[in-house]
Amino acid sequence: MDQDKLPYDKFSVDSIMVYAERLEGHTLREMTDAAELQSPNRRRGAFGNAVEQYYFKYKPNSSQEPDFPEVGIELKTTPLKRDKSGRYVAKERLVVNMIDYDTVVNEDFERSHFMQKASRVLLISYLWENDVDPLDYKIVLVDLWEIPEVDLVQMKLDWETVVDKVRAGHAEDISGSDTVYLEACTKAADSSKRRTQPFSPVLAKPRAWALKASYMTAVENEMIDRRRQGIKRGAGEKDMGVLELVRSRFEPYFGLSEEELAQRLGISKSKDLCARITKRILGVDDDAEIDEFVKAGIKPKTIRLRANGTPKESVSFPAFDYYKLAETDFEDSDFYSYLQTKYLFVLYEIDGGGTYRLRDVALWQMPDVDIPEARRCYEQMRENVRRGRADVSVGVTENRCCHVRPHGHNKLDVRPQPYGPPVTKKCFWLNAKYLAGEIARVRGE
Repeated sequence: MDQDKLPYDKFSVDSIMVYAERLEGHTLREMTDAAELQSPNRRRGAFGNAVEQYYFKYKPNSSQEPDFPEVGIELKTTPLKRDKSGRYVAKERLVVNMIDYDTVVNEDFERSHFMQKASRVLLISYLWENDVDPLDYKIVLVDLWEIPEVDLVQMKLDWETVVDKVRAGHAEDISGSDTVYLEACTKAADSSKRRTQPFSPVLAKPRAWALKASYMTAVENEMIDRRRQGIKRGAGEKDMGVLELVRSRFEPYFGLSEEELAQRLGISKSKDLCARITKRILGVDDDAEIDEFVKAGIKPKTIRLRANGTPKESVSFPAFDYYKLAETDFEDSDFYSYLQTKYLFVLYEIDGGGTYRLRDVALWQMPDVDIPEARRCYEQMRENVRRGRADVSVGVTENRCCHVRPHGHNKLDVRPQPYGPPVTKKCFWLNAKYLAGEIARVRGE
């Protein structure tokens, strides 16, 4: 694809990473127009190929060059799963590149094809779940990773252990138990396949360089933990609750516009400016999760208020899948989980000159008394889909709390439905008028 058609600058690491990080916390269904993805259980590499093709807009390939050759970055996707304690563990080893027995014997570790591929990796880790459509796997980590210097000594020893066997004419004797971090794993669709080696007539199994699952578990958990930061407390803040602490940090900035906040906090303008402002005010790095928010299940949400206190816009949730909606009860739905989430509303209110200024912060979760009304909206839309009328939405005047309307890029941005032709992507929205009352309530007005 031509550079001017790419949604990022392929010559800029920062541009690639800013674009890549939008995936974190989302699914391929939410972030791409991929209609179907073959299960990785039947076709390994399907998820990674979909990320390359549908998100980064380049054709999957088996080139020895890095996937982003202009900046020397290799893209790797890898599945995580949760163990019985809830901890993330790598589901499998991370395959880096095929081993060519004929050429690897002439390489040295530092300039090897393996190091070309593994020295700088854009790592995208997703949560694998049994019986979940791969398009709905949640991406939990997007980060740029380089082999830590402390690991390079062992990695080199592992590499040389394998290559020495090939040089000795014993590629057929290579075993995963030979090495510690890096292994030469078997890599063939048919276990009977064999290939030649340069210093012996004996055929050997095709193999690829791979980082062991145990190594990847440690790497990914360290990256996830590093990306989580707590709000550092100063004198007099140790006994504060989360909202009190957050409010104390925000209060000095009340009354400032977004532009003034960006200037004071040293932030360049971007689409996620308000989210970055929130993290800077709380003293957390732009790419870090806020530890207190993760523990409490809190999600920050920027809301712009009109002069009368009504949100400028209704609040949307991710687009839903029509098939999933038709089959899923309200209590098991994504929509219900969104309503059970606690939100930190960061409120910007318009002034007399038309400028939005930071006014307040408030914690909100839909009250139990309003859940039946939200359920009614869900069930009404579910019934529309079941009748083959997914094109019919739930209007804002039909429900006090919620409504349904399109959430696609345009009329051509559609999704299939179970009982009719494809329909424009839609999602559930919280009504602006309803939110106005809720914001006033939690602010004590």
